[in-house]
Order: sequence, then structure tokens, then C-alpha cells
Amino acid sequence: MMAKIPRFRTEREMQEFWDTHDSAEYFEDMKDDEVQITFGQDKGVLVLPLGEDRVRSVREIALKEGVSSNVLLKNWIDECIRASGKLREERRIA
Repeated sequence: MMAKIPRFRTEREMQEFWDTHDSAEYFEDMKDDEVQITFGQDKGVLVLPLGEDRVRSVREIALKEGVSSNVLLKNWIDECIRASGKLREERRIA
């Protein structure tokens, strides 16, 4: 039987735990997740079935960078679109 992921009281506590533990030891205690990215109220929703490993990796990277998973993914998408020359400035509704 694999170890259970403890409940964390603070984000700092969680960071320190994952800095010193291998996530493979807790594989059976992890759940599949779906990521929903919303591009504005009138833009719709994009659902990406990433799978456990990708979601876990995104969360770990986001935690290390000090941002949410959503912010990290949005920034990555913006970087790719910008690199393709297709990123438009966001329109603000007055």
C-alpha cells in the first residue's frame, strides 16, 4: 500500500513536503483531474483532459513559480501564441 498525502495547513507546508518527497510514492492517493480554461465570459470554455501526470507536473511547476495553475497555463498559451505572431491585445470593455 502506498502512502497517503497529508493534509496541509499552509501552502508553505505543502511546498516543503513536496520538496522532500517523491510524488511516485503517493500515486495511488492522487486523483484524475480535468482542467478548464475560461477565455472571458463571452468566449466559452476550453476543457483539456490532461491526465494525472500532466496535471501534477503543472501544479508542481506553478507552485515553484508562485502562481496558480490557471495563471501558469494561460501564460504558457500566451507565450506560444505570441511566438506564432497571432496574439492580439486583450480588449477591455468600458
